[in-house]
Formats: sequence, C-alpha cells, structure tokens
Amino acid sequence: MSDEHCNNMGPVMDATPEIQQLSDIPEIKHAAIHALHKKHHENHVHHFSEEHLEKHIANWKVTKYAEEDVAYGVNYFMKVSIGDGLFIHIRVHRQQHHKKYDFYSLHETIKHNVATCVFTEEDPLTYFNY
Repeated sequence: MSDEHCNNMGPVMDATPEIQQLSDIPEIKHAAIHALHKKHHENHVHHFSEEHLEKHIANWKVTKYAEEDVAYGVNYFMKVSIGDGLFIHIRVHRQQHHKKYDFYSLHETIKHNVATCVFTEEDPLTYFNY
C-alpha cells in the first residue's frame, strides 16, 4: 500500500481541460465540498456557512494535479481553488478498465495545532491518503 514516503505519484502539473472536466462531475465536486464543510463544522474552523458552500461550488477550479497508477486503477490528486485564495486538495479514483470516477478523500493536515483541509496557493500538492 502507498504512503507519503513510498508511492507512485507522478509530477505535479498544471491542470488541463480534461482534469477540470473530471473534477466537475457533480458527484465528485459535491462530495468534496460536502466533506470540506463537514470537517470544518466538526473542527469549528473557518465557520463555513451555506453561503460559503454555494461560493465554493461556483469558484471551483483545478489549478494543479498529479496522477498515480495503481494496481486497481488511477488516483488523481488535485489542487482546487474554492475562491478567496483558499484551496483544497482532493483525491479522485478511476477504477481499472472503467471510466467510473469516485471522490476518494479530502486532504486534512495539522497547521498551527489545528486540523484543517484548507490550503494556500503556495502550499504544494503532495501525496496523501486522507
């Protein structure tokens, strides 16, 4: 199993129209935004509201991505702008031999002793499981 130190994640590249289209699949976009708002509600960080939710969906734009070929398909790591200089890092999985894509996880990390899923433009996109 891959981890932060031993994985097959390729180089981080600028997003392409195809990657943006993949991220725009409603089940992926809405699952990622829902996961973000759930985490921030649980952790009381950023105090995102319903208004923020709509804004995050409207501003959704992939800026960077990387791919990881795995035995059971392909993992896509994406850095997504959600507006106001905020970014999230998501992982999407494509099943081997299928064109089916699933939201896999939202990258959560500890910053200043607080759990967060929000990154800046300067924060690099790196491998993550969760």
